Amino acid sequence: MNETIDSRQLLAFCTLVQTGSFTETARILNLTQSAISHSIKNLESDLRCQLVTRTGRKINITEDGEDLYKDAQHILNQMQGARSRIQDRANWGRGKLRIGASTTACQYILPIVLREFNECFPDCILSIAPADTPELLEMIRCHEIDLAIIVDPSDINDVAIKPLFTDELYLVSSPIHDFAQKGSVKMNNIAQQRLVLYNKSSQTFEKIEAFFRHHKLGLHNYIELGSMEAIKELVKINYGVSFLASWIVEKEINIGSLVHLPTGNRKLTRQWSICHGKDKKLSITEETFLGICESVASAMGPNNKQSKKKKATTSKK
Repeated sequence: MNETIDSRQLLAFCTLVQTGSFTETARILNLTQSAISHSIKNLESDLRCQLVTRTGRKINITEDGEDLYKDAQHILNQMQGARSRIQDRANWGRGKLRIGASTTACQYILPIVLREFNECFPDCILSIAPADTPELLEMIRCHEIDLAIIVDPSDINDVAIKPLFTDELYLVSSPIHDFAQKGSVKMNNIAQQRLVLYNKSSQTFEKIEAFFRHHKLGLHNYIELGSMEAIKELVKINYGVSFLASWIVEKEINIGSLVHLPTGNRKLTRQWSICHGKDKKLSITEETFLGICESVASAMGPNNKQSKKKKATTSKK
Protein backbone atom coordinates (compact mmCIF):
# COMPACT_ATOMS: atom_id res chain seq x y z
CA MET A 1 0.00 0.00 0.00
CA ASN A 2 1.35 3.43 -1.02
CA GLU A 3 2.00 5.93 1.76
CA THR A 4 -0.30 8.96 1.93
CA ILE A 5 0.95 12.56 2.09
CA ASP A 6 0.95 14.25 5.48
CA SER A 7 -2.00 16.70 5.51
CA ARG A 8 -0.13 19.14 7.77
CA GLN A 9 2.71 19.31 5.28
CA LEU A 10 0.20 19.88 2.48
CA LEU A 11 -1.40 22.73 4.43
CA ALA A 12 1.99 24.35 5.05
CA PHE A 13 2.89 24.00 1.36
CA CYS A 14 -0.43 25.45 0.08
CA THR A 15 -0.24 28.35 2.52
CA LEU A 16 3.35 29.05 1.42
CA VAL A 17 2.27 29.12 -2.25
CA GLN A 18 -0.55 31.54 -1.39
CA THR A 19 1.54 33.89 0.77
CA GLY A 20 4.92 33.59 -0.95
CA SER A 21 6.52 34.00 2.46
CA PHE A 22 7.77 31.56 5.11
CA THR A 23 7.28 34.26 7.77
CA GLU A 24 3.65 34.93 6.80
CA THR A 25 2.93 31.20 6.49
CA ALA A 26 4.27 30.66 10.02
CA ARG A 27 2.07 33.49 11.32
CA ILE A 28 -1.10 32.15 9.68
CA LEU A 29 -0.51 28.58 10.87
CA ASN A 30 0.69 29.69 14.31
CA LEU A 31 4.00 27.85 13.92
CA THR A 32 7.65 28.86 13.86
CA GLN A 33 9.36 29.71 10.58
CA SER A 34 11.76 26.82 11.22
CA ALA A 35 8.81 24.40 11.56
CA ILE A 36 7.43 25.53 8.19
CA SER A 37 10.83 25.18 6.54
CA HIS A 38 11.27 21.64 7.93
CA SER A 39 7.73 20.71 6.86
CA ILE A 40 8.42 21.74 3.26
CA LYS A 41 11.79 19.94 3.21
CA ASN A 42 10.21 16.76 4.60
CA LEU A 43 7.45 16.94 1.99
CA GLU A 44 10.04 17.33 -0.79
CA SER A 45 12.02 14.42 0.63
CA ASP A 46 8.90 12.27 0.82
CA LEU A 47 7.92 13.06 -2.79
CA ARG A 48 11.54 12.98 -4.03
CA CYS A 49 11.24 16.27 -5.92
CA GLN A 50 11.82 19.97 -5.40
CA LEU A 51 8.63 21.98 -4.85
CA VAL A 52 9.97 25.47 -4.17
CA THR A 53 13.15 27.44 -4.80
CA ARG A 54 14.42 30.59 -3.13
CA THR A 55 15.92 33.60 -4.89
CA GLY A 56 16.88 35.94 -2.06
CA ARG A 57 13.63 36.48 -0.19
CA LYS A 58 11.48 35.50 -3.15
CA ILE A 59 9.79 32.08 -3.21
CA ASN A 60 9.42 30.39 -6.61
CA ILE A 61 7.19 27.37 -7.24
CA THR A 62 8.59 24.62 -9.45
CA GLU A 63 6.56 22.79 -12.10
CA ASP A 64 6.16 19.83 -9.71
CA GLY A 65 5.07 22.27 -7.02
CA GLU A 66 2.40 23.79 -9.26
CA ASP A 67 0.98 20.33 -10.04
CA LEU A 68 0.92 19.40 -6.37
CA TYR A 69 -0.69 22.73 -5.40
CA LYS A 70 -3.68 22.13 -7.70
CA ASP A 71 -4.35 18.70 -6.18
CA ALA A 72 -3.55 19.78 -2.63
CA GLN A 73 -6.08 22.64 -2.69
CA HIS A 74 -8.82 20.22 -3.67
CA ILE A 75 -7.74 17.68 -1.01
CA LEU A 76 -7.62 20.24 1.81
CA ASN A 77 -11.00 21.73 0.85
CA GLN A 78 -12.53 18.25 0.80
CA MET A 79 -11.06 17.50 4.24
CA GLN A 80 -12.32 20.80 5.64
CA GLY A 81 -15.77 20.16 4.16
CA ALA A 82 -15.91 16.65 5.65
CA ARG A 83 -15.01 17.98 9.09
CA SER A 84 -17.64 20.75 8.86
CA ARG A 85 -20.40 18.38 7.78
CA ILE A 86 -19.62 15.86 10.54
CA GLN A 87 -19.45 18.61 13.17
CA ASP A 88 -22.71 20.09 11.88
CA ARG A 89 -24.48 16.77 12.36
CA ALA A 90 -22.92 16.12 15.76
CA ASN A 91 -23.39 19.66 17.06
CA TRP A 92 -26.33 21.17 15.18
CA GLY A 93 -25.73 24.91 14.93
CA ARG A 94 -22.87 24.86 17.46
CA GLY A 95 -20.04 25.28 14.98
CA LYS A 96 -18.07 28.34 13.93
CA LEU A 97 -18.63 30.60 10.95
CA ARG A 98 -16.03 33.12 9.80
CA ILE A 99 -17.49 35.94 7.69
CA GLY A 100 -15.67 38.70 5.81
CA ALA A 101 -17.36 41.90 4.63
CA SER A 102 -16.61 45.50 3.78
CA THR A 103 -17.47 48.16 6.36
CA THR A 104 -20.45 49.11 4.16
CA ALA A 105 -21.77 45.54 4.18
CA CYS A 106 -21.08 45.30 7.93
CA GLN A 107 -23.18 48.39 8.56
CA TYR A 108 -26.03 48.04 6.08
CA ILE A 109 -26.34 44.36 5.05
CA LEU A 110 -24.98 42.10 7.80
CA PRO A 111 -27.29 43.25 10.64
CA ILE A 112 -30.37 42.07 8.71
CA VAL A 113 -28.68 38.82 7.65
CA LEU A 114 -27.36 38.05 11.15
CA ARG A 115 -30.75 38.64 12.75
CA GLU A 116 -32.28 35.90 10.59
CA PHE A 117 -29.23 33.64 10.84
CA ASN A 118 -29.27 33.84 14.64
CA GLU A 119 -32.85 32.56 14.65
CA CYS A 120 -31.69 29.45 12.74
CA PHE A 121 -28.39 28.88 14.58
CA PRO A 122 -28.44 30.73 17.92
CA ASP A 123 -25.47 28.69 19.23
CA CYS A 124 -23.20 29.24 16.21
CA ILE A 125 -20.03 31.19 17.05
CA LEU A 126 -19.58 33.98 14.52
CA SER A 127 -16.50 36.03 13.73
CA ILE A 128 -16.63 39.03 11.40
CA ALA A 129 -13.56 40.32 9.53
CA PRO A 130 -14.13 43.86 8.14
CA ALA A 131 -12.00 44.51 5.05
CA ASP A 132 -12.24 45.62 1.42
CA THR A 133 -12.61 43.22 -1.51
CA PRO A 134 -8.91 42.63 -2.39
CA GLU A 135 -8.05 41.70 1.21
CA LEU A 136 -11.18 39.57 1.61
CA LEU A 137 -10.36 37.57 -1.53
CA GLU A 138 -6.88 36.88 -0.17
CA MET A 139 -8.35 35.76 3.14
CA ILE A 140 -10.65 33.34 1.27
CA ARG A 141 -7.68 31.95 -0.66
CA CYS A 142 -5.72 31.44 2.57
CA HIS A 143 -8.75 29.80 4.28
CA GLU A 144 -8.78 32.49 6.98
CA ILE A 145 -12.53 33.06 6.48
CA ASP A 146 -15.35 30.85 5.17
CA LEU A 147 -17.53 33.33 3.26
CA ALA A 148 -17.08 36.94 2.14
CA ILE A 149 -19.51 39.58 0.90
CA ILE A 150 -17.67 41.54 -1.78
CA VAL A 151 -18.03 43.95 -4.67
CA ASP A 152 -17.37 41.54 -7.53
CA PRO A 153 -14.14 42.44 -9.43
CA SER A 154 -15.49 40.32 -12.38
CA ASP A 155 -12.03 39.04 -13.35
CA ILE A 156 -11.56 36.47 -10.57
CA ASN A 157 -11.68 32.76 -11.37
CA ASP A 158 -9.86 31.11 -8.47
CA VAL A 159 -12.73 31.48 -5.96
CA ALA A 160 -16.42 30.56 -6.22
CA ILE A 161 -18.60 33.67 -6.59
CA LYS A 162 -22.40 33.82 -6.21
CA PRO A 163 -24.04 37.09 -7.41
CA LEU A 164 -26.31 38.83 -4.89
CA PHE A 165 -27.51 42.13 -6.38
CA THR A 166 -26.48 45.03 -8.61
CA ASP A 167 -26.64 48.60 -7.36
CA GLU A 168 -26.02 52.03 -8.86
CA LEU A 169 -23.70 54.70 -7.52
CA TYR A 170 -25.38 58.13 -7.52
CA LEU A 171 -23.53 61.41 -7.79
CA VAL A 172 -24.77 63.33 -4.73
CA SER A 173 -24.20 66.84 -3.43
CA SER A 174 -25.46 69.21 -0.77
CA PRO A 175 -28.69 71.04 -1.76
CA ILE A 176 -26.74 74.32 -1.62
CA HIS A 177 -24.02 73.13 -4.01
CA ASP A 178 -23.84 74.85 -7.41
CA PHE A 179 -24.57 71.49 -9.10
CA ALA A 180 -27.87 71.20 -7.21
CA GLN A 181 -28.86 74.70 -8.25
CA LYS A 182 -28.22 73.95 -11.93
CA GLY A 183 -30.00 70.58 -11.88
CA SER A 184 -27.61 68.96 -14.37
CA VAL A 185 -23.87 68.45 -14.51
CA LYS A 186 -21.18 67.46 -17.03
CA MET A 187 -18.44 64.97 -16.27
CA ASN A 188 -15.61 67.44 -16.90
CA ASN A 189 -17.16 69.74 -14.28
CA ILE A 190 -17.35 66.88 -11.78
CA ALA A 191 -13.64 66.18 -12.32
CA GLN A 192 -12.88 69.76 -11.20
CA GLN A 193 -14.73 69.34 -7.89
CA ARG A 194 -13.43 67.97 -4.60
CA LEU A 195 -14.61 64.35 -4.39
CA VAL A 196 -15.21 62.58 -1.08
CA LEU A 197 -14.69 58.89 -1.84
CA TYR A 198 -14.49 55.51 -0.14
CA ASN A 199 -11.07 53.89 0.46
CA LYS A 200 -8.67 53.93 -2.48
CA SER A 201 -7.92 50.23 -1.91
CA SER A 202 -11.58 49.32 -2.41
CA GLN A 203 -13.31 47.93 -5.48
CA THR A 204 -15.76 50.87 -5.29
CA PHE A 205 -12.94 53.39 -5.74
CA GLU A 206 -11.67 51.37 -8.70
CA LYS A 207 -15.15 51.42 -10.29
CA ILE A 208 -15.35 55.20 -9.91
CA GLU A 209 -11.84 55.65 -11.32
CA ALA A 210 -12.77 53.47 -14.33
CA PHE A 211 -15.93 55.54 -14.81
CA PHE A 212 -13.82 58.70 -15.08
CA ARG A 213 -11.33 56.99 -17.41
CA HIS A 214 -14.24 56.07 -19.70
CA HIS A 215 -14.91 59.79 -20.02
CA LYS A 216 -11.18 60.41 -20.58
CA LEU A 217 -10.88 62.14 -17.23
CA GLY A 218 -8.72 61.54 -14.16
CA LEU A 219 -9.29 61.72 -10.42
CA HIS A 220 -7.11 64.48 -8.99
CA ASN A 221 -8.88 66.34 -6.17
CA TYR A 222 -10.27 63.80 -3.71
CA ILE A 223 -10.08 62.59 -0.12
CA GLU A 224 -10.60 59.02 1.12
CA LEU A 225 -12.68 57.86 4.05
CA GLY A 226 -13.51 54.39 5.37
CA SER A 227 -17.05 55.24 6.47
CA MET A 228 -20.09 55.89 4.30
CA GLU A 229 -21.75 57.81 7.12
CA ALA A 230 -18.74 60.15 7.40
CA ILE A 231 -18.77 60.67 3.62
CA LYS A 232 -22.47 61.59 3.71
CA GLU A 233 -21.91 64.10 6.52
CA LEU A 234 -19.10 65.86 4.63
CA VAL A 235 -21.22 66.08 1.48
CA LYS A 236 -24.15 67.47 3.51
CA ILE A 237 -22.00 70.38 4.76
CA ASN A 238 -20.93 71.06 1.14
CA TYR A 239 -17.33 69.94 1.65
CA GLY A 240 -17.44 68.12 -1.69
CA VAL A 241 -19.51 65.76 -3.84
CA SER A 242 -19.49 61.98 -3.85
CA PHE A 243 -20.64 58.79 -5.58
CA LEU A 244 -22.73 56.72 -3.16
CA ALA A 245 -25.00 53.70 -3.55
CA SER A 246 -28.66 54.56 -4.17
CA TRP A 247 -29.81 52.43 -1.21
CA ILE A 248 -27.35 54.13 1.14
CA VAL A 249 -28.55 57.67 0.35
CA GLU A 250 -32.25 56.93 -0.28
CA LYS A 251 -33.34 58.40 3.07
CA GLU A 252 -31.23 61.57 2.70
CA ILE A 253 -32.47 62.18 -0.84
CA ASN A 254 -36.11 61.74 0.27
CA ILE A 255 -35.77 64.31 3.07
CA GLY A 256 -33.71 66.70 0.93
CA SER A 257 -30.42 66.71 2.88
CA LEU A 258 -28.67 65.30 -0.22
CA VAL A 259 -29.40 65.78 -3.92
CA HIS A 260 -29.07 63.12 -6.62
CA LEU A 261 -27.46 64.59 -9.74
CA PRO A 262 -27.80 62.87 -13.16
CA THR A 263 -24.50 62.14 -14.95
CA GLY A 264 -25.77 61.10 -18.39
CA ASN A 265 -26.93 57.85 -19.93
CA ARG A 266 -24.03 55.72 -18.72
CA LYS A 267 -24.72 54.45 -15.22
CA LEU A 268 -22.08 53.65 -12.63
CA THR A 269 -22.99 50.21 -11.25
CA ARG A 270 -21.49 47.55 -8.99
CA GLN A 271 -22.13 43.82 -8.66
CA TRP A 272 -22.33 42.59 -5.07
CA SER A 273 -21.55 38.91 -4.53
CA ILE A 274 -20.77 36.35 -1.86
CA CYS A 275 -17.73 34.13 -2.34
CA HIS A 276 -15.97 31.09 -0.87
CA GLY A 277 -13.15 28.69 -1.74
CA LYS A 278 -13.56 27.26 -5.23
CA ASP A 279 -13.50 23.59 -4.19
CA LYS A 280 -15.15 24.15 -0.82
CA LYS A 281 -18.16 21.98 0.03
CA LEU A 282 -20.41 24.27 2.06
CA SER A 283 -21.62 23.15 5.48
CA ILE A 284 -25.26 23.51 6.55
CA THR A 285 -24.49 26.72 8.45
CA GLU A 286 -22.63 28.19 5.46
CA GLU A 287 -25.41 27.25 3.04
CA THR A 288 -27.98 28.81 5.37
CA PHE A 289 -25.99 32.03 5.69
CA LEU A 290 -25.58 32.23 1.91
CA GLY A 291 -29.31 31.64 1.39
CA ILE A 292 -30.25 34.39 3.84
CA CYS A 293 -27.83 36.77 2.07
CA GLU A 294 -29.59 36.02 -1.23
CA SER A 295 -32.98 36.63 0.34
CA VAL A 296 -31.93 39.95 1.89
CA ALA A 297 -30.14 41.02 -1.32
CA SER A 298 -33.26 40.40 -3.43
CA ALA A 299 -34.87 43.38 -1.70
CA MET A 300 -31.88 45.67 -2.31
CA GLY A 301 -31.48 45.60 -6.11
CA PRO A 302 -32.86 48.50 -8.17
CA ASN A 303 -35.25 46.25 -10.13
CA ASN A 304 -36.83 45.02 -6.93
CA LYS A 305 -37.25 48.58 -5.66
CA GLN A 306 -38.96 49.59 -8.89
CA SER A 307 -41.37 46.66 -8.68
CA LYS A 308 -42.20 47.66 -5.10
CA LYS A 309 -42.99 51.20 -6.20
CA LYS A 310 -45.25 49.89 -8.97
CA LYS A 311 -47.13 47.68 -6.50
CA ALA A 312 -47.54 50.62 -4.13
CA THR A 313 -48.89 52.81 -6.97
CA THR A 314 -51.29 50.06 -8.08
CA SER A 315 -52.59 49.56 -4.54
CA LYS A 316 -53.31 53.30 -4.21
CA LYS A 317 -55.39 53.20 -7.37
